[in-house]
Amino acid sequence: MICAFVFALLSVAPSPDEALDAMLEEHPFPAAQEAVLIEYGDRFLVPESPALVKAAILRQFHRMAFQLQPEPVGSLADYIVENWSSLDTETRNLWREFAGRTGLEVPADAVSSENLTSILRYCSETGSTVPDVNTGNLTDLQRFYYTLALPPNQALRFIEDPCWAVRNAVLQKNPGAAFEMLDDPSPYVRMNAALAAGRDDLLLEMASADGPLGHMSLAGVGQVPILEDSLFNSGDPAKRVSALLALLELGWTVPQAKVDYLLTDDYLMVRAITADATGRNFAMPEEGDLPEEAPALQAVPDRLVLVTDAGEFTMTLLKQQAPQTCRSFWYLAEKGFYDGIYFHRVIPGFVAQAGCPEGNGYGGPGYTVPAENNTEAYLRGVVGMADSGLDTAGSQFFIMLDSQRRLDCRYTVFAVVENTPKLDSIEVGTRILEIRSVSS
Repeated sequence: MICAFVFALLSVAPSPDEALDAMLEEHPFPAAQEAVLIEYGDRFLVPESPALVKAAILRQFHRMAFQLQPEPVGSLADYIVENWSSLDTETRNLWREFAGRTGLEVPADAVSSENLTSILRYCSETGSTVPDVNTGNLTDLQRFYYTLALPPNQALRFIEDPCWAVRNAVLQKNPGAAFEMLDDPSPYVRMNAALAAGRDDLLLEMASADGPLGHMSLAGVGQVPILEDSLFNSGDPAKRVSALLALLELGWTVPQAKVDYLLTDDYLMVRAITADATGRNFAMPEEGDLPEEAPALQAVPDRLVLVTDAGEFTMTLLKQQAPQTCRSFWYLAEKGFYDGIYFHRVIPGFVAQAGCPEGNGYGGPGYTVPAENNTEAYLRGVVGMADSGLDTAGSQFFIMLDSQRRLDCRYTVFAVVENTPKLDSIEVGTRILEIRSVSS
């Protein structure tokens, strides 16, 4: 398979450019215009037919996955405009996804159930005028995009929307609405409203909470004495990190008398950040591999239920595409590792991420899992492993809230959520109660 060949090369390629060019080495194709060559080839090719446009667009997303700039796409854009009526809905949506990120114009389309989310997302990204639609029939995600595309005053009509992400979009569009949203039902929206309104008193109150909302609220206070008190006296290691990062952001210098104290903190990240801020040498400890007691692949269930305080989500594991990742995920779930852990990073239209024991995005299980990159597309409901580089994944995972093809091939896809309409109920601070097999 081309996929296995591609990623065997990536594991040893010294640079993204060389990795991309190496994808076709010793793997000839009989026709220069085959889709796979356009998608993975070492030079940009304008497709000869509308059937090959999707591959040409995906090539640009692959470049993004390797942290490369997209190639000049003027010829491709011209070709797409000229052949727009010949392209299927999936390809048009894919081009809108690319065009929204790069600020390109797209031809007009008649609105349908298959392209409405794509059109509203493009409008929110480019400031284009939203189509005339019945907002009462829109999904949570569609209303989120619709709100972001509106002028600030018009966005206020959604200030009491039932979805937290839509109300947060109102705040993004119209920060002046913050004073009306200080009692919002969502703690995360209330925190953002307090930040926008400059209400340190409310942030301090919320800073006493456990989990990521408490950490974020503390970091938002912006008062050195309060942050110093939390850094040197809090029993919550994640709050000490939040305080330290917030202080450094304010231009604070670690007092010489406190350097050694912080360099012996119980929490690794306090020590690492302090060492970096003071120019000290610091070596992160090596992490081991998946423990031997992890279950064999045949003992891993095919389907799991992710139980949260925002609802239950059924996941199908992709055991053939990512066997080691699935073994690790079930090993941790069966041990209860995920029980009580928060979703610490939720970006509507992008991802909902969880799996950090400290709730701040720095933690893991104490071992790493090898990358198992595959060609599963990053669409809404797909579950991937977060990492900080090749073979550094651990326990943190993310669920896609919309299509993000620029992540294709970069992160290991290992599962798919089946009941995606409920995904938009997950917010920062949503807690995982348990992960169990469907049969248990």
